[in-house]
Amino acid sequence: MQTADQTDISITPATGKDNLPPTSALKQVLIVDDDPALLLSICAGLEGNPCFRAVTAASGREALDIIDSGGLDLAVLDISMPDMDGIQLLLALSESFPEIPSIVMTGFSSPVMKQELKQAGALTVLEKPLDIDTLEYEITRALDGWSGRSSCLPLEIFLQLAAMEHRTIHLKVFRPEDRACGSFFFRDGLLIDAEQGELTGDSAVLAMLEWQEFTLGLKEYRPPFPEPRVNSALVYLLLNTSCRLDQYGSSDCLDRVRKELLRLQRQNKSKIVRR
Repeated sequence: MQTADQTDISITPATGKDNLPPTSALKQVLIVDDDPALLLSICAGLEGNPCFRAVTAASGREALDIIDSGGLDLAVLDISMPDMDGIQLLLALSESFPEIPSIVMTGFSSPVMKQELKQAGALTVLEKPLDIDTLEYEITRALDGWSGRSSCLPLEIFLQLAAMEHRTIHLKVFRPEDRACGSFFFRDGLLIDAEQGELTGDSAVLAMLEWQEFTLGLKEYRPPFPEPRVNSALVYLLLNTSCRLDQYGSSDCLDRVRKELLRLQRQNKSKIVRR
């Protein structure tokens, strides 16, 4: 098997946003490492794969810029990097981009470290020196099997529970089919703002309420709070909630939603503690 340090390929892959390929059917995999030789080696080893294409970043902050530009399906990141290390990047990904799975590369692993990395959001932990065949297999497996944590309950019910329990939360919503994302902002149970693409306020709320499949994320929401941009009453925006609750069984589905929000809250707190 070929390892990542066994090639002397002299090609120079571009890094940063200019390395993002044109829109195509290929999945896009971001490789993050501060070692240029290793990036060359990995790109050479993965070149020609019919299912995905590798793009690269030489630092955690450069990686976040690329991820923020959209269009990525998977991140493969090194733990030991200057400026922003891989653990910080992993936590940032888990918090702000939970729809993008992560594979971690490390030369200093232990069972405890592997467990902590997985708790922080890593899908797989690979040891250096990398075996290219193993890396390619894990990337393919992740792309084939990753579907996020989608909810089978209507989004309105999550919003209704946040209002009923006077939550102060930033609820992030992702739509896997087109990688769209948006946010709901609650202060003491009052929906004060929402964002989805260029939409804000009521327009953003109504647009996201039409989503049939979605994945949820939760972020801490603390003062100072902005001026409210949601002007309509929540009961109006959630006009269909009562019939949805009748369909799903009010007490049962609210209990399931409550458990999911608590799980997301605990997950978010554990990330903050690790920082």
